[in-house]
Amino acid sequence: MTHREPTAPQRLLSAALPEFAAHGKAGARTDRIAKLARVNKQLIHYHFGNKDGLYRAALAAAAERIGAALSQPVDASLGIVEQLRRLVRGQFDVLARHPELTQLLVHAEAEGKWLDAATRPVVDLLTDGQATGFFRDEIDPAQVARAALVLHLGYFALGGISSGWGSASRWRDDTTELMVQACTW
Repeated sequence: MTHREPTAPQRLLSAALPEFAAHGKAGARTDRIAKLARVNKQLIHYHFGNKDGLYRAALAAAAERIGAALSQPVDASLGIVEQLRRLVRGQFDVLARHPELTQLLVHAEAEGKWLDAATRPVVDLLTDGQATGFFRDEIDPAQVARAALVLHLGYFALGGISSGWGSASRWRDDTTELMVQACTW
């Protein structure tokens, strides 16, 4: 098996994530992204259409990384409520470990399928829990999953303010309990 360098689109996405996170969509420069990716700037247009296409792809890639990190197998011996608790806490932890993804999502200028990718593991668990009677029938799993993501992103977005709210782990635990209590009977 031979080791292959990442493809041009992969390198472009890797370069685009920190650029969009640091400068937002308007401030990001495709020439910096191309230089960092070690490709001709025209490849952005070839692979993504334009800067907006690259931006949407970067949002999708960030959300996929978060969703993939949350899709790791959970200890099946845990009850479904504890699985939800760990999953929502894990979402916060992933955001804390990956500030470039967090910044990109905090300043996202477009809703889209990326939101579904970031919240899919929580939606799936809530849907399963509703089917088995562990979670309230009247909740909308997608809305609850979005609310959890917004609460977590809000902590990071309001860094100057949220630093006075206690430790990050306390915010994570308190917001997780809020979400779990909203879903359970």
